[in-house]
Amino acid sequence: MTYDLNENSTNIVLIAVVMNNLNLVLSIIIFISIQSCKDDQPDRDPMDVTLSEEAAYFNDYESPEMKFGYINTRGELAIEDKYDGVREFSEGLAAVNYKGKWGYVDTQDQHIIDFQYRSAFAFKDGIARVQDFNKEYWFINSSGDLLHPMGFTSAYDYVDGLARIKTEHGYNYISMAGDTLMDDVFEGAGDFKYGLGVVKQHNYSGVINNIGEIVLSTKYDRISLDQTAIRATLDGRLFLFDHQGKTIATSAYTSCSPFQNGRAVVRGDNGLKMISDQGVTLFELDTSIKRAEPANQDNWRIYTEQGVALMDPDGKIISDYYEEIYNYSDDHAGFLINEKWGFLFLDGQVSIPPAFDLIWDFNDGRARVVTQRGIGFIDQTGNLVIPPIFFEVKDFDEGLARVQIYRG
Repeated sequence: MTYDLNENSTNIVLIAVVMNNLNLVLSIIIFISIQSCKDDQPDRDPMDVTLSEEAAYFNDYESPEMKFGYINTRGELAIEDKYDGVREFSEGLAAVNYKGKWGYVDTQDQHIIDFQYRSAFAFKDGIARVQDFNKEYWFINSSGDLLHPMGFTSAYDYVDGLARIKTEHGYNYISMAGDTLMDDVFEGAGDFKYGLGVVKQHNYSGVINNIGEIVLSTKYDRISLDQTAIRATLDGRLFLFDHQGKTIATSAYTSCSPFQNGRAVVRGDNGLKMISDQGVTLFELDTSIKRAEPANQDNWRIYTEQGVALMDPDGKIISDYYEEIYNYSDDHAGFLINEKWGFLFLDGQVSIPPAFDLIWDFNDGRARVVTQRGIGFIDQTGNLVIPPIFFEVKDFDEGLARVQIYRG
């Protein structure tokens, strides 16, 4: 006798009882249980090697409970908090993640480029970097068109018209037209800066220019690029070169700060001194100063046993001593004292008294601050212009700030 297993399971069991076949009853019940369990299982085994990269990604993907949106400069929610992730606005567009896929919206939350990417980044000079679900990187324009016919293992933003890329062979650079800068590849490379790029071969660093010429051969332990100089370290000694690779200091130093407005603080056998980007000594620093570094906008941050203070370009201390001082941004530098943060003017005097648990740099005339009630924004007089009610919020870009709102 045959049985239609698509019939009601109760009828099947009753038929089996009539047949007085208990073994058949047990077999049918087990079969039915297996079939019902199958209906609750995912269509694909997450460990199945035949899964596509996209399917494997979404097997592990978890959407956050608290979504992201954007507020305007009045603190009002301008774009609904409905996204799994968001990036800053740039050139009128922002990359946003909707249900695990990234695309782009404009400031009115209109979908400009479809949600189709594993990851996406900000536009710069009309070009953005995206990653597909095969983990390859591509460059697109503001219409979403691909700029090059092939993807890359790794890719980075365009700087000075060149983007750093990585293929299976190594690192190189491409122009916006898709032309590679060099015939050979390197085992490591950095983004272009001031028309120069730091490259690495056999674990040693060198410098190339934006037409692919070698400026410094790959023989140095470490290289840093400044606006007017190159700092290169070899066997514990630091050497200075101009952007053409010409030596600008006749002696090596044990350390050198980044250059700021053509000046740097170096450490030699006789302590710290300020030099020009021509290697000329300008003045000796006081022996109480243990370290000095640029604080932006021509001032320097110095470290002594008394704490951290500000020094002007001529070596004069212009502020009190604090526990920490940030770099200047929008003519204000954050400082920490007695576990509270405030801000300093360019002349080193207090502009906003220390009253905040944590601060960020000023950007477009506003700075994020943390209070016991949450994160908000102050203006350059220290007044709260957006109340501290946010769980998470970022700086303003093009009039909108990324925000995550707690709705519990």
